Amino acid sequence: MEGRAYQPRWHIWVLLASCVHSAVWGLFIIAAPAASARVYGFARTPEDIHLWQGTGFFICLLAFGYALAAWNPRQHWGLVLFGLIAKTAGAAGMARAVWLGQVSPNVLKLLPINDVLWWAPFALIVLANWRRSAHEPQTSRP
Repeated sequence: MEGRAYQPRWHIWVLLASCVHSAVWGLFIIAAPAASARVYGFARTPEDIHLWQGTGFFICLLAFGYALAAWNPRQHWGLVLFGLIAKTAGAAGMARAVWLGQVSPNVLKLLPINDVLWWAPFALIVLANWRRSAHEPQTSRP
């Protein structure tokens, strides 16, 4: 890691694991919308299939962000923060949809592995790297 400051290995491994996880889920939604909707607990495939597949595309974009952040978590901690916000808002949105009776409570089974699992490590990565970047001297850019 020449040229870069020390970064705990677990930060990198968590981000790489999240990258793979998000890529698999996103591609699953894009490639098999009906099957993925059943896994999520929907009674039927969403009528606006392109919006459902758009969700898969967004998840794939998150995977790309996690891969970039794994390359240099100190520099790209903002991407991890964005992922943390997305995972928190996504879980809250699904919980709200269950509360309102819009989707099956079965969807809540996915929240621990798709969202909640990542909250603590992402928060720790963001805090550690935000603090470090706040104490680094600012350089002017041309």
